[in-house]
Amino acid sequence: MEPALRGILEKVIDDELSDDKLESNYRIFMNFKTRGLIESVPSAMFGRIYTRTYNAWLEYKANDGKPVSRPEATEFGRIFETRAVEIRSKIMAVASL
Repeated sequence: MEPALRGILEKVIDDELSDDKLESNYRIFMNFKTRGLIESVPSAMFGRIYTRTYNAWLEYKANDGKPVSRPEATEFGRIFETRAVEIRSKIMAVASL
């Protein structure tokens, strides 16, 4: 994976883990839970971060004109897996406030 793309993905995750963004998303998803639209706020928040990261990857690939390769897809998965514990921890910290 190109270093620029890796940097973009890491930045998307970092942005999603900012205190302001986490707190805002927690309130939004808590409202959805209260209305019976979702069952788990932490799971919805985790899914949002994954989706934002995945979409950033796809957008980059759509603009660079090169097809997605299997090794690149594997590396994308590893990047997210590496950050998954941190993501979950920060989500749970916001949920416990």
